Amino acid sequence: MATPAADAVLFFIPDLGGFTKFVTETEIRHSQHIIKELLELLVDANAIGLKVAEFEGDAVLFYRPGTPPTLRELVQQAKAMYLALHAYLRKFAFTNVCPCGACSAVPCITLKMVAHFGAARVMQVKDHSKFIGRDIIVAHRLLKNSVAVVEYLLVTHATLAGVADGDREIASFVTGADTYDALGTVEYYFKALEPYRNEVKVEPPTPVRLARPHVMKRLTQRIEAPIEHVAQTVIDLPGRMQWVDGIVRVELPGDSANCIGTTHRYVRAAGDIAVMTSAMANTDTAFELWETDLKRTFALRWLLIRVADGKTDLVVEFLSDSNAIARLVFKAFVERKLTACFARSIANLAALCERAAGSAAQSGRQDVKTAGAV
Repeated sequence: MATPAADAVLFFIPDLGGFTKFVTETEIRHSQHIIKELLELLVDANAIGLKVAEFEGDAVLFYRPGTPPTLRELVQQAKAMYLALHAYLRKFAFTNVCPCGACSAVPCITLKMVAHFGAARVMQVKDHSKFIGRDIIVAHRLLKNSVAVVEYLLVTHATLAGVADGDREIASFVTGADTYDALGTVEYYFKALEPYRNEVKVEPPTPVRLARPHVMKRLTQRIEAPIEHVAQTVIDLPGRMQWVDGIVRVELPGDSANCIGTTHRYVRAAGDIAVMTSAMANTDTAFELWETDLKRTFALRWLLIRVADGKTDLVVEFLSDSNAIARLVFKAFVERKLTACFARSIANLAALCERAAGSAAQSGRQDVKTAGAV
Protein backbone atom coordinates (compact mmCIF):
# COMPACT_ATOMS: atom_id res chain seq x y z
CA MET A 1 0.00 0.00 0.00
CA ALA A 2 1.37 3.40 -0.94
CA THR A 3 2.16 5.82 1.87
CA PRO A 4 -0.11 8.90 1.67
CA ALA A 5 1.68 12.10 0.78
CA ALA A 6 2.48 14.58 3.54
CA ASP A 7 0.75 17.95 3.19
CA ALA A 8 1.61 21.31 4.69
CA VAL A 9 -0.75 21.94 7.61
CA LEU A 10 -1.15 24.51 10.36
CA PHE A 11 -2.19 22.89 13.64
CA PHE A 12 -3.88 25.24 16.09
CA ILE A 13 -4.86 23.94 19.53
CA PRO A 14 -6.74 26.07 22.07
CA ASP A 15 -6.60 24.27 25.43
CA LEU A 16 -8.75 25.07 28.48
CA GLY A 17 -7.18 24.88 31.92
CA GLY A 18 -8.10 25.52 35.52
CA PHE A 19 -10.58 22.67 35.96
CA THR A 20 -10.55 20.75 39.21
CA LYS A 21 -11.05 17.00 39.34
CA PHE A 22 -14.73 16.86 40.22
CA VAL A 23 -16.21 13.81 41.92
CA THR A 24 -19.92 14.32 42.59
CA GLU A 25 -22.52 13.45 39.98
CA THR A 26 -23.75 17.04 39.88
CA GLU A 27 -20.24 18.47 39.44
CA ILE A 28 -19.39 16.02 36.66
CA ARG A 29 -22.64 16.75 34.82
CA HIS A 30 -22.26 20.52 35.14
CA SER A 31 -18.56 20.52 34.20
CA GLN A 32 -19.34 18.55 31.04
CA HIS A 33 -22.05 21.06 30.13
CA ILE A 34 -19.69 24.01 30.71
CA ILE A 35 -16.82 22.46 28.74
CA LYS A 36 -19.19 21.73 25.85
CA GLU A 37 -20.34 25.36 25.73
CA LEU A 38 -16.77 26.67 25.91
CA LEU A 39 -15.52 24.39 23.13
CA GLU A 40 -18.45 25.43 20.94
CA LEU A 41 -17.62 29.06 21.71
CA LEU A 42 -14.03 28.53 20.50
CA VAL A 43 -15.30 26.95 17.29
CA ASP A 44 -17.71 29.84 16.69
CA ALA A 45 -14.85 32.35 17.15
CA ASN A 46 -12.90 30.84 14.22
CA ALA A 47 -12.23 33.60 11.67
CA ILE A 48 -9.22 32.32 9.66
CA GLY A 49 -10.57 29.22 7.94
CA LEU A 50 -9.63 26.67 10.60
CA LYS A 51 -11.22 23.25 10.42
CA VAL A 52 -12.01 21.02 13.40
CA ALA A 53 -10.12 17.73 13.32
CA GLU A 54 -11.40 16.54 16.71
CA PHE A 55 -12.25 17.53 20.26
CA GLU A 56 -9.69 16.30 22.75
CA GLY A 57 -11.01 16.56 26.30
CA ASP A 58 -10.71 20.26 27.18
CA ALA A 59 -9.08 21.21 23.84
CA VAL A 60 -9.91 21.57 20.14
CA LEU A 61 -7.55 20.34 17.46
CA PHE A 62 -7.96 22.79 14.58
CA TYR A 63 -6.10 22.51 11.30
CA ARG A 64 -5.71 24.54 8.13
CA PRO A 65 -4.06 22.98 5.07
CA GLY A 66 -1.89 24.92 2.65
CA THR A 67 -0.34 28.33 3.20
CA PRO A 68 -0.51 29.38 6.87
CA PRO A 69 -2.19 32.61 7.95
CA THR A 70 0.04 35.54 8.79
CA LEU A 71 1.35 35.93 12.31
CA ARG A 72 -0.86 38.98 12.69
CA GLU A 73 -3.89 36.88 11.73
CA LEU A 74 -2.86 34.22 14.25
CA VAL A 75 -2.61 36.85 16.99
CA GLN A 76 -5.99 38.30 16.08
CA GLN A 77 -7.51 34.81 16.05
CA ALA A 78 -6.07 34.04 19.47
CA LYS A 79 -7.31 37.37 20.80
CA ALA A 80 -10.83 36.78 19.45
CA MET A 81 -11.04 33.37 21.13
CA TYR A 82 -9.59 34.74 24.35
CA LEU A 83 -12.03 37.65 24.56
CA ALA A 84 -15.01 35.42 23.70
CA LEU A 85 -14.01 32.96 26.42
CA HIS A 86 -13.53 35.58 29.11
CA ALA A 87 -16.73 37.38 28.19
CA TYR A 88 -18.53 34.07 28.76
CA LEU A 89 -16.72 33.48 32.07
CA ARG A 90 -17.52 36.97 33.33
CA LYS A 91 -21.19 36.70 32.36
CA PHE A 92 -21.34 33.28 34.00
CA ALA A 93 -19.89 34.69 37.22
CA PHE A 94 -22.51 37.47 37.22
CA THR A 95 -25.47 35.16 36.63
CA ASN A 96 -24.59 31.77 38.13
CA VAL A 97 -26.84 30.45 40.90
CA CYS A 98 -25.39 26.93 41.20
CA PRO A 99 -23.08 26.47 44.24
CA CYS A 100 -21.51 23.19 43.07
CA GLY A 101 -17.74 22.92 42.73
CA ALA A 102 -17.78 22.88 38.93
CA CYS A 103 -19.89 26.04 38.55
CA SER A 104 -18.03 27.86 41.33
CA ALA A 105 -14.71 27.15 39.59
CA VAL A 106 -15.74 28.59 36.21
CA PRO A 107 -14.13 32.04 36.82
CA CYS A 108 -10.78 30.25 37.24
CA ILE A 109 -10.81 28.69 33.75
CA THR A 110 -7.84 29.71 31.57
CA LEU A 111 -6.90 29.43 27.90
CA LYS A 112 -3.62 28.70 26.16
CA MET A 113 -3.09 28.17 22.44
CA VAL A 114 -0.42 26.41 20.43
CA ALA A 115 0.21 27.02 16.70
CA HIS A 116 2.57 24.79 14.74
CA PHE A 117 3.08 24.65 10.97
CA GLY A 118 4.49 21.47 9.48
CA ALA A 119 3.77 18.40 7.39
CA ALA A 120 1.31 15.65 8.18
CA ARG A 121 -0.36 12.65 6.62
CA VAL A 122 -3.92 11.53 7.16
CA MET A 123 -4.67 7.98 8.25
CA GLN A 124 -8.17 6.66 7.55
CA VAL A 125 -9.64 4.32 10.16
CA LYS A 126 -13.16 3.20 9.18
CA ASP A 127 -15.10 6.48 8.87
CA HIS A 128 -12.58 8.50 10.85
CA SER A 129 -9.54 10.46 9.67
CA LYS A 130 -6.55 11.04 11.91
CA PHE A 131 -3.38 13.06 11.39
CA ILE A 132 -0.10 11.19 11.75
CA GLY A 133 3.51 12.34 11.60
CA ARG A 134 6.12 14.16 13.65
CA ASP A 135 4.53 17.60 13.42
CA ILE A 136 1.18 16.64 14.92
CA ILE A 137 3.13 15.08 17.79
CA VAL A 138 5.10 18.32 18.20
CA ALA A 139 1.89 20.36 18.37
CA HIS A 140 0.45 18.17 21.11
CA ARG A 141 3.66 17.87 23.14
CA LEU A 142 3.99 21.67 23.21
CA LEU A 143 0.86 21.86 25.38
CA LYS A 144 3.27 20.80 28.13
CA ASN A 145 6.03 23.40 28.23
CA SER A 146 8.03 25.73 30.47
CA VAL A 147 6.16 28.95 29.62
CA ALA A 148 5.88 30.92 32.86
CA VAL A 149 2.60 32.71 32.11
CA VAL A 150 -0.77 30.95 32.33
CA GLU A 151 -2.61 32.27 29.26
CA TYR A 152 -0.70 32.67 26.02
CA LEU A 153 -0.35 32.06 22.31
CA LEU A 154 2.66 29.85 21.50
CA VAL A 155 4.00 29.85 17.94
CA THR A 156 6.81 27.52 16.95
CA HIS A 157 9.94 28.66 15.16
CA ALA A 158 8.86 26.47 12.20
CA THR A 159 5.57 28.35 12.02
CA LEU A 160 7.29 31.72 12.08
CA ALA A 161 9.51 30.60 9.20
CA GLY A 162 6.41 29.88 7.12
CA VAL A 163 4.60 33.22 7.50
CA ALA A 164 5.22 36.39 5.56
CA ASP A 165 5.08 38.96 8.36
CA GLY A 166 7.00 37.16 11.10
CA ASP A 167 9.83 39.66 11.44
CA ARG A 168 7.41 42.57 11.72
CA GLU A 169 5.03 41.04 14.29
CA ILE A 170 7.39 39.03 16.49
CA ALA A 171 8.47 41.98 18.64
CA SER A 172 5.64 41.38 21.14
CA PHE A 173 6.63 37.73 21.66
CA VAL A 174 9.13 36.16 24.06
CA THR A 175 11.46 33.36 22.97
CA GLY A 176 11.46 29.92 24.55
CA ALA A 177 12.44 26.32 23.95
CA ASP A 178 11.80 22.89 25.45
CA THR A 179 13.34 19.49 24.89
CA TYR A 180 11.18 16.42 24.40
CA ASP A 181 12.06 12.73 24.20
CA ALA A 182 12.35 11.54 20.60
CA LEU A 183 11.70 15.07 19.32
CA GLY A 184 14.71 16.97 20.58
CA THR A 185 14.61 20.70 21.26
CA VAL A 186 11.67 22.68 19.91
CA GLU A 187 12.08 26.45 19.71
CA TYR A 188 9.07 28.72 19.97
CA TYR A 189 7.82 32.21 20.70
CA PHE A 190 4.98 33.03 23.06
CA LYS A 191 2.79 36.03 23.71
CA ALA A 192 0.93 36.60 26.99
CA LEU A 193 -2.81 37.09 26.46
CA GLU A 194 -3.78 38.43 29.88
CA PRO A 195 -3.23 42.10 28.86
CA TYR A 196 -6.27 41.69 26.59
CA ARG A 197 -8.44 40.96 29.64
CA ASN A 198 -9.26 44.63 30.17
CA GLU A 199 -10.98 44.66 26.76
CA VAL A 200 -13.67 42.29 28.01
CA LYS A 201 -16.82 44.37 28.42
CA VAL A 202 -19.63 42.58 30.22
CA GLU A 203 -21.95 44.51 32.49
CA PRO A 204 -23.62 42.83 35.46
CA PRO A 205 -27.37 42.30 35.12
CA THR A 206 -29.59 45.07 36.42
CA PRO A 207 -30.80 44.09 39.91
CA VAL A 208 -34.46 43.14 40.11
CA ARG A 209 -35.73 44.16 43.52
CA LEU A 210 -38.92 45.26 45.18
CA ALA A 211 -39.09 48.99 45.89
CA ARG A 212 -40.19 48.56 49.53
CA PRO A 213 -39.88 44.87 50.47
CA HIS A 214 -41.79 43.64 53.50
CA VAL A 215 -41.92 40.07 54.79
CA MET A 216 -45.57 39.02 54.60
CA LYS A 217 -45.07 35.36 55.57
CA ARG A 218 -42.20 33.19 56.79
CA LEU A 219 -42.16 29.39 56.93
CA THR A 220 -39.43 27.06 58.17
CA GLN A 221 -38.60 23.40 57.68
CA ARG A 222 -35.82 21.11 58.99
CA ILE A 223 -34.60 18.83 56.22
CA GLU A 224 -32.62 15.68 57.02
CA ALA A 225 -30.35 16.10 54.01
CA PRO A 226 -27.10 18.00 53.24
CA ILE A 227 -27.39 21.63 52.15
CA GLU A 228 -25.61 20.89 48.86
CA HIS A 229 -28.33 18.46 47.80
CA VAL A 230 -31.17 20.72 48.96
CA ALA A 231 -29.70 23.68 47.05
CA GLN A 232 -29.47 21.65 43.83
CA THR A 233 -33.09 20.58 44.24
CA VAL A 234 -34.29 24.14 44.82
CA ILE A 235 -32.51 25.61 41.77
CA ASP A 236 -33.67 22.79 39.45
CA LEU A 237 -36.65 24.50 37.81
CA PRO A 238 -38.02 21.52 35.80
CA GLY A 239 -37.53 19.40 38.92
CA ARG A 240 -39.97 21.58 40.87
CA MET A 241 -42.75 19.57 39.26
CA GLN A 242 -41.88 16.93 41.85
CA TRP A 243 -42.52 19.04 44.94
CA VAL A 244 -44.18 22.44 44.33
CA ASP A 245 -47.83 22.01 45.28
CA GLY A 246 -50.54 22.58 42.70
CA ILE A 247 -48.53 23.16 39.51
CA VAL A 248 -49.37 21.49 36.21
CA ARG A 249 -46.03 22.28 34.57
CA VAL A 250 -43.06 24.67 34.61
CA GLU A 251 -42.47 26.60 31.39
CA LEU A 252 -38.94 27.76 30.56
CA PRO A 253 -37.66 29.87 27.62
CA GLY A 254 -35.12 27.19 26.64
CA ASP A 255 -33.02 24.32 27.93
CA SER A 256 -30.38 26.51 29.56
CA ALA A 257 -29.55 26.16 33.25
CA ASN A 258 -31.20 28.31 35.88
CA CYS A 259 -29.31 31.60 36.31
CA ILE A 260 -29.83 35.24 37.25
CA GLY A 261 -32.35 36.61 34.76
CA THR A 262 -33.97 33.24 33.96
CA THR A 263 -37.75 33.57 33.77
CA HIS A 264 -40.08 30.66 34.35
CA ARG A 265 -43.84 30.28 34.51
CA TYR A 266 -45.74 28.07 36.91
CA VAL A 267 -48.85 26.81 35.18
CA ARG A 268 -51.54 26.17 37.80
CA ALA A 269 -55.25 25.45 37.73
CA ALA A 270 -55.78 28.59 39.82
CA GLY A 271 -53.80 30.77 37.38
CA ASP A 272 -50.28 31.13 35.98
CA ILE A 273 -47.44 32.86 37.82
CA ALA A 274 -44.32 34.15 35.99
CA VAL A 275 -41.21 34.88 38.05
CA MET A 276 -37.54 35.63 37.46
CA THR A 277 -34.49 34.28 39.28
CA SER A 278 -33.19 37.58 40.61
CA ALA A 279 -30.35 37.04 43.11
CA MET A 280 -28.15 34.41 44.76
CA ALA A 281 -25.68 34.37 47.64
CA ASN A 282 -23.61 31.42 48.80
CA THR A 283 -21.25 30.85 51.74
CA ASP A 284 -19.89 27.80 53.56
CA THR A 285 -22.84 27.89 55.95
CA ALA A 286 -25.79 29.24 53.93
CA PHE A 287 -27.32 29.44 50.46
CA GLU A 288 -29.84 32.10 49.46
CA LEU A 289 -31.94 32.34 46.29
CA TRP A 290 -34.34 35.15 45.36
CA GLU A 291 -37.15 35.01 42.81
CA THR A 292 -39.22 38.06 41.83
CA ASP A 293 -42.36 38.34 39.76
CA LEU A 294 -41.98 40.21 36.49
CA LYS A 295 -44.11 43.13 37.69
CA ARG A 296 -41.95 43.45 40.83
CA THR A 297 -44.87 43.23 43.21
CA PHE A 298 -43.72 40.22 45.23
CA ALA A 299 -40.64 38.09 45.81
CA LEU A 300 -39.67 34.72 47.28
CA ARG A 301 -36.55 34.25 49.36
CA TRP A 302 -35.24 30.71 49.81
CA LEU A 303 -32.66 30.54 52.61
CA LEU A 304 -30.83 27.29 53.38
CA ILE A 305 -28.73 27.08 56.54
CA ARG A 306 -26.22 24.31 57.18
CA VAL A 307 -26.74 22.53 60.51
CA ALA A 308 -24.96 19.66 62.23
CA ASP A 309 -25.02 16.02 61.07
CA GLY A 310 -25.63 16.80 57.41
CA LYS A 311 -28.98 18.52 57.95
CA THR A 312 -30.41 21.75 56.54
CA ASP A 313 -32.75 24.39 57.90
CA LEU A 314 -34.96 25.90 55.22
CA VAL A 315 -36.52 29.35 55.57
CA VAL A 316 -39.01 30.52 52.94
CA GLU A 317 -40.14 34.13 52.95
CA PHE A 318 -42.86 35.73 50.87
CA LEU A 319 -42.23 39.47 50.45
CA SER A 320 -44.38 42.20 48.98
CA ASP A 321 -44.24 45.96 48.55
CA SER A 322 -44.65 47.60 51.95
CA ASN A 323 -47.94 49.46 51.89
CA ALA A 324 -51.04 49.23 54.04
CA ILE A 325 -53.42 48.26 51.26
CA ALA A 326 -51.21 45.41 50.07
CA ARG A 327 -51.00 44.05 53.62
CA LEU A 328 -54.78 44.17 54.08
CA VAL A 329 -55.40 42.41 50.77
CA PHE A 330 -52.81 39.78 51.63
CA LYS A 331 -54.30 39.13 55.07
CA ALA A 332 -57.83 38.94 53.73
CA PHE A 333 -57.47 36.99 50.47
CA VAL A 334 -54.00 35.47 50.09
CA GLU A 335 -52.36 34.48 53.36
CA ARG A 336 -54.34 31.35 54.23
CA LYS A 337 -54.12 29.74 50.79
CA LEU A 338 -50.50 30.80 50.27
CA THR A 339 -49.46 29.43 53.65
CA ALA A 340 -51.14 26.09 53.00
CA CYS A 341 -49.59 25.84 49.51
CA PHE A 342 -46.07 26.61 50.68
CA ALA A 343 -46.35 24.39 53.75
CA ARG A 344 -47.23 21.44 51.50
CA SER A 345 -44.49 22.38 49.02
CA ILE A 346 -41.65 22.55 51.52
CA ALA A 347 -42.86 19.34 53.18
CA ASN A 348 -42.70 17.71 49.73
CA LEU A 349 -39.24 19.20 49.21
CA ALA A 350 -38.03 17.80 52.52
CA ALA A 351 -39.39 14.34 51.76
CA LEU A 352 -37.83 14.36 48.27
CA CYS A 353 -34.40 15.42 49.56
CA GLU A 354 -34.50 13.01 52.48
CA ARG A 355 -35.35 10.06 50.22
CA ALA A 356 -32.46 10.99 47.91
CA ALA A 357 -30.09 11.42 50.87
CA GLY A 358 -31.16 8.04 52.25
CA SER A 359 -30.59 6.37 48.90
CA ALA A 360 -27.15 7.98 48.60
CA ALA A 361 -26.21 6.85 52.11
CA GLN A 362 -27.41 3.31 51.37
CA SER A 363 -25.41 3.27 48.14
CA GLY A 364 -22.33 4.47 50.03
CA ARG A 365 -22.71 1.71 52.60
CA GLN A 366 -23.12 -0.85 49.83
CA ASP A 367 -19.95 0.43 48.12
CA VAL A 368 -18.04 0.03 51.37
CA LYS A 369 -19.32 -3.54 51.77
CA THR A 370 -18.38 -4.35 48.18
CA ALA A 371 -14.91 -2.87 48.62
CA GLY A 372 -14.46 -4.88 51.81
CA ALA A 373 -15.48 -8.05 50.04
CA VAL A 374 -12.87 -7.45 47.35
